[in-house]
Amino acid sequence: MITKEQVEQFDTQGAVTIDTPLTSDQLAAARRVFDELLPQADPSSGELRNRVGQTGNIFEQELLDILQSPFLEDVAKKVLRAEAVTFFQTAIIKAYPEPGAEFRFSEHTDIQYCSSDFESIPRRMVCSHFLWLNDVNEKRAPMMHRPGSHLLIARHRQNDPELAKAPPAVKGTSKEHLPDLPYSEPVPVTARAGQVSVLTTSMVHAGSTNVDKEPRYAFVITFHPRNFYIGLPESQAQAKIKYDRELQEHLRSDRRHLIDTTWQG
Repeated sequence: MITKEQVEQFDTQGAVTIDTPLTSDQLAAARRVFDELLPQADPSSGELRNRVGQTGNIFEQELLDILQSPFLEDVAKKVLRAEAVTFFQTAIIKAYPEPGAEFRFSEHTDIQYCSSDFESIPRRMVCSHFLWLNDVNEKRAPMMHRPGSHLLIARHRQNDPELAKAPPAVKGTSKEHLPDLPYSEPVPVTARAGQVSVLTTSMVHAGSTNVDKEPRYAFVITFHPRNFYIGLPESQAQAKIKYDRELQEHLRSDRRHLIDTTWQG
């Protein structure tokens, strides 16, 4: 389980990497599913891709067993200070090696909050789990992030009367369109296979180039407090509603509470 000190690191840094109870067999099985679902060659054009992903529509049993893990639910409850949480979105991402490429990344936020959102009980926000199915080193497409940047942006929004009224909603914002604040320098999120990085994508972060020799596998599972709604773009909202209905039928009966069937975007 996540410790008090690790929750405090999430609070101040925006990200903390912790161990999970997943076995090496579970990780290997999940990687095989990624390999099947996310081939480097585009099925229609044959073009080789460097980063391949899929949001939702995940029904493979090897991934469902991880998705509905009580461990991940309990971690989200602790971080969000919530008695109950539900799924928000899921995604699988495979970053293929780019031999000889320059290491690069493009920074952004996926969502932004006010200080009051962090301070509320439960927190009015999303908690993202980036589960690493293999080792992530400084060359293997690590997530780059600016520790503490989520708090700088939250205070900035809280002090703006218009922004303070806006409910949280997913909206990608590139760094050049973020407020000019004293952000820390970007650092990589590294991890061992089977660890999970618990983070908020309201911090300034970026995916990076895989200049290593092996692919990087990331299983993204996000939660929010039950009965608190985060806005999504219309197309994503409709896809989520459809996926949630189907996903609930694939979960074990004792885990179906993770789906909020009342969510309407």
